Amino acid sequence: MLRCALLTLLALICVAAAQGQTDPTKVYRGTVGDKHVEMRLTVAGSKVTGSYFYDQFKQEIPLEGTYDSKGVLQFEEGAGKKKTGKFVCKAEPEAIEFDVECEWSRPDGKGQRLVFLKEQGIKFKKESKVVPKIFTDRKTKASGSYPQLTAAAMTEGMTSFNQFVESKIQAAVKEFGSYADAGSVFDTNYDVMWANDQFISVQFEEYVDAGGAHPNTRLWTINFNIESGKELTIDDVFTAKSDYATEIAKFAAKDISRRADKLERDEAQRANRQPEKRDEPFMSEDGLPEMDTWALTPKGFAVYFDFPHVMAVFDRTIVPYGIVARYLRPDGVVPLVR
Repeated sequence: MLRCALLTLLALICVAAAQGQTDPTKVYRGTVGDKHVEMRLTVAGSKVTGSYFYDQFKQEIPLEGTYDSKGVLQFEEGAGKKKTGKFVCKAEPEAIEFDVECEWSRPDGKGQRLVFLKEQGIKFKKESKVVPKIFTDRKTKASGSYPQLTAAAMTEGMTSFNQFVESKIQAAVKEFGSYADAGSVFDTNYDVMWANDQFISVQFEEYVDAGGAHPNTRLWTINFNIESGKELTIDDVFTAKSDYATEIAKFAAKDISRRADKLERDEAQRANRQPEKRDEPFMSEDGLPEMDTWALTPKGFAVYFDFPHVMAVFDRTIVPYGIVARYLRPDGVVPLVR
């Protein structure tokens, strides 16, 4: 299951309905089974319409359905009376951070597949788009999807971003090929954390199964200045030599401890037992590994840690900008677009 900290489709539908938003159209990426998909949904009251496509085929499939008072989102795919499948998403009230269970099936209910979707932070004012491009390496059989910018009038910065992403994907596939064997698996997908006319911040989720005890899932990011055509650095966000790292560590340790306690309470309730009490917080500042990578989101600064497999659910923490506001560069990328 994807990390519980990721905000999912049903949670966002709930927010839109509760706030009375008029026809909000949102873009989502994720998977149906093991296939990468991109979806657009518009919510008008209890009615949900939109479309989605598989990255592999790029053919838009219409969607129509409802969101009811019991917290169930249902919609069918296909044009007119010719329905080819249906989606059912049910809220899990005790799950951390709005986790949701979604399932696709044929119209008769057979052929079920798990579905995971996450909203994309695409905020372009100009006619720019982020489109998926798929790749398959014949030698290693590595495959996946990565983002490319497109517009009627491409800029040098957009072209530079596209080339930069392709070079990073090629490097990852090359590294995989150095140890892959006939049974190894490599797959990568992406989420646009935040994209506007100034910059784009993308999270990649890389899945590698090289025959070890546990398949490895790695999160890595690209943060890119579209205007200058160069990769963003941490100095584009925070004032140089400031103590932003200390504030981030304080918040991350507390937030991870909070999430761990929530997971324990949920597990105890499912097992019909009392939650285990901790003498000390689950995570301390000293226990945090070094920041592995980072990303920008509309809600906060995303920091990533490379925890062991059993703690992978805590690999990402989003730090609200208010926590680190005094360390943000006055002329930096975040104040510019907030």
